[in-house]
Amino acid sequence: MEQHHFVRTCAYFTAARYMRSVEMAADRIFAPTGMKPAYSYIMMTLQDSHPMTIRALCEALGYERSTLSRMVHMLAGQQLVTLSTRGRAVLIELGPLSEAFLVKANECLAAFASFTDLALGEDKPQVAAVLNSANQRLREHAE
Repeated sequence: MEQHHFVRTCAYFTAARYMRSVEMAADRIFAPTGMKPAYSYIMMTLQDSHPMTIRALCEALGYERSTLSRMVHMLAGQQLVTLSTRGRAVLIELGPLSEAFLVKANECLAAFASFTDLALGEDKPQVAAVLNSANQRLREHAE
């Protein structure tokens, strides 16, 4: 019987394996924030442009609305963001404790960039470009 080749050729399996490796490294490097890396990325996105609506943040980061809403409410509970409403939209603004968190998150981001520079070497820009392109094509075909 011929062996399956999915460990080398299946987009799902290889992407998931890559993601597990990246997530283990990111969890370790972002540990000083006391949260999973995704929370730092939400906060840094808000640092770049705030206030933002839940919808705009979902579009920027590619999260489902329910997932992002849960995560933002957890950040609000930590006073890292504040939530308000404008009509039917929920606005997210940096909270009173966000400054210190963002200093640490940005330090972790720089450390993660150094780690991936070293680990991926000259392939890093190509890896990121292929992942972004593949993600966009998969989303377009899913619609």
